Amino acid sequence: MKAQSMNKNKIEYLGRSLLTTGAVYVLTAFHHYYGAVLYQSPWRKDVVWQGGIIFLFCLLLLYLYKRFQKKLYLMLYLLISFLVFGFAIGIVEGAYNHVLKNIFYFAGMNIGTWRKLFPAPAYEIPDNWLFETTGILQCVIGIIQVRYLWKVYITKYKKSQQISGQHKNRLAIK
Repeated sequence: MKAQSMNKNKIEYLGRSLLTTGAVYVLTAFHHYYGAVLYQSPWRKDVVWQGGIIFLFCLLLLYLYKRFQKKLYLMLYLLISFLVFGFAIGIVEGAYNHVLKNIFYFAGMNIGTWRKLFPAPAYEIPDNWLFETTGILQCVIGIIQVRYLWKVYITKYKKSQQISGQHKNRLAIK
């Protein structure tokens, strides 16, 4: 019964991790495409197709995991989803590039110091609420995504530990 409940939780967390990974991607694609048009920086558009390829690869890994139940596919999904969408986009892009950038700017940091931390052309002065809000939301959704990835990992880890422990107990009884 407990293992069945844990499996149900893993499936629920896996679905939520995929939903939030997709949300990070869609938000990031919009944010970068909008930024490319707004700031006339076409290189930002590359994030749309690069992120799309990585997201499709994550979908493929989950499909392979569901089909073959191989832990490798799940671990690759968790690792790639975390590194690209949780860490690179959620933490670096969302937290550093937008949350901290806005805090420092609106707190009145010296513009010379601010520009050393956030050099042009990669960083824009916060002058567009939609661009900055979608950038900050990447951090928020990225944190939620990482939380679900962690829950999937822990649920899978606990399940394998329980099975391993039950196997050891059976050996000790014999």
